Amino acid sequence: MWRSSGWPVYRLIGIDNEGTVDYRTVRGRNLSVYRALDRHAQIVDRFTPKPTRWAQCANYALSFRPHPRHWKGVANLNPRTFRAQSALARKRLQARRSEFDVALQIFGMFSVAGLGFPVALYLDNTMALTLRHYPQWNPMSRRERQEWLRLETAAYQEADVIFTMSEAVRRSVTDDYGIAAAKVLTVGAGTNFTLGGPAKPDYSQQTALFVAYEFGRNGGDVLLEAWRQVRAALPGARLQIVGPRQRVVPPGTPGVEWHGPVKDRERLQGLFRDATLFVLPSLFNPFPHVLREAMSMGLPCVSTAHAAIPEIVTDGVSGSLVPVGDAAALAGALIALLSEPELARQYGQAGREAVSMAMSWDQVGAAMAPGLAALAARP
Repeated sequence: MWRSSGWPVYRLIGIDNEGTVDYRTVRGRNLSVYRALDRHAQIVDRFTPKPTRWAQCANYALSFRPHPRHWKGVANLNPRTFRAQSALARKRLQARRSEFDVALQIFGMFSVAGLGFPVALYLDNTMALTLRHYPQWNPMSRRERQEWLRLETAAYQEADVIFTMSEAVRRSVTDDYGIAAAKVLTVGAGTNFTLGGPAKPDYSQQTALFVAYEFGRNGGDVLLEAWRQVRAALPGARLQIVGPRQRVVPPGTPGVEWHGPVKDRERLQGLFRDATLFVLPSLFNPFPHVLREAMSMGLPCVSTAHAAIPEIVTDGVSGSLVPVGDAAALAGALIALLSEPELARQYGQAGREAVSMAMSWDQVGAAMAPGLAALAARP
């Protein structure tokens, strides 16, 4: 039996951190890759190696930090969780070895490689990039970080092929971890918003939209500082903030509206449709899918020039990129687009076209398919 891609059908099993969900019906930033690969392979199953409640409690006890956010960060990402998730995933895969030909592991938070069956990784980030750009994202001790890097390096060495969402991550895998370039391939990532509907008709609202759960890491404080300058120049400008669970600005702050988490997709798309531009001045975000979602809705994007963001937003074409942490530059970019509807339209239409032409999950699946099929065909 052969797929339309020309490759013979092979059986693929996925391992990720998405929990117990059905990839066929649930939309998620990583689940879409399975739907894309379903055209090229038989997806046997996908699962998350989740420790028992007792093991989770023990890990939290051993990971204690005085600051709740630091405590949660270390508990979710430390050498203990890496080894524990690896052991659970490997045990399950060994028990089902006769059911699949190749395993696809999404992200490098554990390892299933080195047991004799083919393994491909799909990465959006590396710990080396995190430590270089935003080490406070995971406040492990020095010893824990060194141990994590050893485990991560071994996972990359033992994997048969490594797919990356960006060139920034590909370079990190080869340069920071010493992995042969021939084994690492950039395949990109798609958008989870559909393009449906006509092009955005109006860019005169003077409304900026920010969407991210982690306000500080995604430059929220820099944005609020810049917004004071925006309001001084454009008194009618509005900033919509979506994502943070706790109110991040005092009630009544001029021109700023806080919506908290918005899980209803129709309401969220309505906020995108009503905005003039999308702003995400991240201090560090290895691959912000939300930028592509904004571009798919015809919004020009204002973001920062770091990690994979310049691979998503082309400065001066589909948006404006400013230095990380530069409130004055951010304010200037926002004022320019909010006060010039035609420039916003030009950037927005260019971004929408870029997403429709070269940023789909189907294209990601097609880029992965030959490598996965070759692995599955190994004797």
